[in-house]
Amino acid sequence: MKKKTTSFATTIVSGVFADIVSKWYVFSQPDRFKKISIIPGFLNIIQSENEGIVFGMFPGKANIFILLSLLAIAAILFIYIKSDKNIFSSNVALGLILAGAIGNLWDRIWFKCVRDFIDLHLGEKYHWPTFNVADSLICVGISLMVFTSFSSSKHKKSGQ
Repeated sequence: MKKKTTSFATTIVSGVFADIVSKWYVFSQPDRFKKISIIPGFLNIIQSENEGIVFGMFPGKANIFILLSLLAIAAILFIYIKSDKNIFSSNVALGLILAGAIGNLWDRIWFKCVRDFIDLHLGEKYHWPTFNVADSLICVGISLMVFTSFSSSKHKKSGQ
C-alpha cells in the first residue's frame, strides 16, 4: 500500500474497530448498561436502538437505509479517489467519515437498527439525542474537512 493511503486505511480500520467493539461491549451486558451515570448531569451510558436515521426519523425502513449507506460509502470512496492524497488531514477526515458510515451500516445489516449508547445532557433541561462512536467519527470527519477547507483557502488567498 502506498504511504499516501496508509493514513486513510488506518483511520478506517481503527474507527470501525472502535465503533464495533464499543457497541459490542455495551450491548453484550444488558443488565449492566441499562443506564450508567459517568458524569452526573452531563454524560450517561445507556442502551438505545435507532431504527430510523438522524434523531430517529423515519423508523422501520432498514433496507432503504442500508441502500443509502452503501451509496454514501460509494460517494466517499469516489471523493477519496478523486482527492489529493498528499493532504494528510483530508485522508484522515474522509477515513473518519467512511469508518462511521461502515460502523452504522454494520449495525443496520446485522441488527436492523443502529445501536446508540452515548447520552449527553445538561441537567434535565438540555438533552442531545443518544449517539455512538460511528456518529462521532462522522461528525469529527466532517468538522475536520470544513476546518481544513477554510484554512487551506485562507493560505491560497494569502499566496502561501
